[in-house]
Amino acid sequence: MLLELRKAGIRFGGLRAVAELDLAIAPGALHGLIGPNGAGKTTVFNLITGIYQPTEGELFFDGHSLRGKRPDQIARSGIGRTFQNIRLFSGLSVLDNVKVAFTQRLRSNLFQSVLRTPAHALDEAAIHEEALALLDRFSLLAVADLGAEQLPYGARRRLEIARALATKPKLLLLDEPAAGMNPSEARELMHLIRWVRDNFGVGILLIEHHMAVVMGICEQITVLDHGTHIAEGNPEEIRKNPKVIEAYLGAEEGAH
Repeated sequence: MLLELRKAGIRFGGLRAVAELDLAIAPGALHGLIGPNGAGKTTVFNLITGIYQPTEGELFFDGHSLRGKRPDQIARSGIGRTFQNIRLFSGLSVLDNVKVAFTQRLRSNLFQSVLRTPAHALDEAAIHEEALALLDRFSLLAVADLGAEQLPYGARRRLEIARALATKPKLLLLDEPAAGMNPSEARELMHLIRWVRDNFGVGILLIEHHMAVVMGICEQITVLDHGTHIAEGNPEEIRKNPKVIEAYLGAEEGAH
């Protein structure tokens, strides 16, 4: 398995936010993580990426423990992430937003950077070309010089995903990428996520409230309620699961 959580959990004071969670993501998987608000989904992402440290259980990525690792170390090990609220550098161009993500792979050190050595110049040139190529694959090359804040909503989402892929992850965590999208944008997003998985060879773990997106693209789905694992299965099994209907799907359908 690429990612494994074994009885992983975390307490905040007396509150048990996530309890004894078992989760396994295979290389190249497209896996959904769903549940009502407050179920602990984003907390799970924060555990995986080192923002929080587990108070119980273990987390393994690519065969190595994540316990005690800093977020930057985990990112370099091969886990990329996007956020529910898009976090782009609004003062930078579209191109520079992607180039920033490439810098963690620089071979030249700070000393070489300050002195502008030939090695650093080669690194910068390679990053520039790779960033342009990545923007081209995401149909963003024509707007490379625009400020990131000038892009329409759907294009900003594409840019955020492109920037996450610039770190060359093996696993990509997407936190509610369809938030704020209309049905047409959500359909385009579904095609994009499948395309990313198939063309970049990454596993994807997806948090999403938009059920048409989750059921339309995920091969396996894990359901949380109040920090507890209540179900796992393919979309058809999840749709029919009485616990899931009671805790989540029934409420979601009622809300629409």
